[in-house]
Amino acid sequence: MKIIVNGNCYDIEINGNEVKINDKEIEIKSNEEEITIDGKQFFLNFFEEGDPSLMIINGISYLVSKNELENTLVKELKAPISGQIVDVFVTKGKDVLKGQLLIILEAMKMENQLKSPVKSRIKEVKVKKGQQVKSGEILVTFE
Repeated sequence: MKIIVNGNCYDIEINGNEVKINDKEIEIKSNEEEITIDGKQFFLNFFEEGDPSLMIINGISYLVSKNELENTLVKELKAPISGQIVDVFVTKGKDVLKGQLLIILEAMKMENQLKSPVKSRIKEVKVKKGQQVKSGEILVTFE
């Protein structure tokens, strides 16, 4: 299967407990909140609200899609989890690049870096530093 993560394509082959990513065999152990890949531990949160979905790994947000992300029209960035806005790095009218850090959201004692899923211009920033937000709340809209 092919998946796209933040615009990068990966070919994943799963056969029982054996996993290959781009033809490289890796060792994976997992439970609901963490995964160990080749001896490195990662903490996960996954929010599936359509395609693309949001996955947070060690506090960094990633858009995960089975479809081409470039063909998906992204108009807003939503809070993946309830928490407090620690910092906002963009303003209305600012051009942003895909993968650019937009907001830091603290939730469950972890800082989550929310990055732009697209190259676009900021239409509106709906939050400010120190504000509490709920999961699914729109934080930023794009033109």
